[in-house]
Amino acid sequence: MKPLWGTNVFFFCMVILWLAITCDLGQAQSTRTDTASSYLERGNQWLAKRELERAIADYDLAIASAPDLDKAYYNRGIARVLKGELEGALADFDRTLKLNPNMLEAYIDRGSIKSLQGDWDSALRDNSKAIELNPRISEAWHNRGMAHFQQGALTEALADLNQAVKLNPKRADYYGGRGTIKFKLCDYEGAITDFSQEIKLMPAKAQAWSDRGSAHAAKGEWDTAFKDFNQAITLDPRLAVAYFGRAAAWKEKGDLERAVSDYDRSIETNPQFADAFAQRGMCRLRQGREAAAQADFDECLRLNPSLKFSLEEEIKKVRRNHK
Repeated sequence: MKPLWGTNVFFFCMVILWLAITCDLGQAQSTRTDTASSYLERGNQWLAKRELERAIADYDLAIASAPDLDKAYYNRGIARVLKGELEGALADFDRTLKLNPNMLEAYIDRGSIKSLQGDWDSALRDNSKAIELNPRISEAWHNRGMAHFQQGALTEALADLNQAVKLNPKRADYYGGRGTIKFKLCDYEGAITDFSQEIKLMPAKAQAWSDRGSAHAAKGEWDTAFKDFNQAITLDPRLAVAYFGRAAAWKEKGDLERAVSDYDRSIETNPQFADAFAQRGMCRLRQGREAAAQADFDECLRLNPSLKFSLEEEIKKVRRNHK
């Protein structure tokens, strides 16, 4: 009979070798994970200091060491957002969600970029997924509501903003968003209430004063509107819509010279403001300055051709009333 000791020794040696290799592989994997975590932590420290290039460099190293480290992709995406590199950030958030489909922060942040890009369908989907993962995240309700608003779904938008305010009644921008929706729904009193709450929470926000002024103007409360527009301009002398609103108040008071002056300032701060050209043209038409008025109308339509019908109707009305 052939002796077995040689076979047993060989088998024993193979087991020892396998254990050694397995131990080395495990140790190497552990080392790579530790290294990636170190790079991730250092990147986070750079990110907290807004040293974005250094943060991204460390996140790159973390990913090179551990390509499946979802937090490294996510944090690199945040750094890229802060740098204004939105496409790169989107790629990072996409990768994050492939690795971790339940990271709700990545859905919210990706949805925010999609909103900035005007991709409202994608913004709706991402924020809806975030709400599905955690229905108590107020930001997702707010963001989805504003995406609904941009698509003209005002009832859905209002419902989402109501929920956002309910979950976090201390966020000024939630009241501002809901006020904007109410204004669009012609609920001017409701809009004034929301803009007033926004001002209470953030009294230095010029846009809130201007928005409330617009709601007062829509109700015909021109003196109150005038005060709000003045305060908005005091807080932000570069806010074009505040000059636009105050110009409407001057026009209502019959002071066309001051109205034109405010339309001038509105256009100066925002040369793409088509409605400001249209309304300045109306004032000039009422002043009998036909050529100047026509130049404004031409520029208005160059900037926004969709205003053609409403502009022509308003011109006819002014000419009928000033024959």
